[in-house]
Amino acid sequence: MESRSLVPQSSPFHLPVAQMRRVFHPDEVERKLAKLQEHEHDSLRATYRRMLERGPQRFQVKPSGVPDMASLYQALPNFTDVLDDVKRHVALAEHSRDGLEVTPILLLGPPGIGKTHFAKKLADLLGTGMSLVPMSSMTAG
Repeated sequence: MESRSLVPQSSPFHLPVAQMRRVFHPDEVERKLAKLQEHEHDSLRATYRRMLERGPQRFQVKPSGVPDMASLYQALPNFTDVLDDVKRHVALAEHSRDGLEVTPILLLGPPGIGKTHFAKKLADLLGTGMSLVPMSSMTAG
């Protein structure tokens, strides 16, 4: 199966650019925390306190281009829809001020269809790690 041209292919994919980004204003969080009544909204109060402890800066990765994914489309034809989604996320991050945020991917199917292989290949292509959480670990007991 051939690669679909969902986004224009820009320059060759290079290492992503990493930077720190402010995600909230501490003075606003402090003001909202002060307005909360004692012994009410305990979970919200705890969230505000954790935010202030961590600070407003977060690490952000911004891709410098859309990688050539043709080999993945060809080697993994069962995952075309997922590859299309990832390609759109990378293109959006490249052309906006936001960093790359790929929604977690849930891969379902019988053993042996290449779910783990796909995840490893995609992580390699994007230059990142991956976390494998088997569904058997999600069941009670």
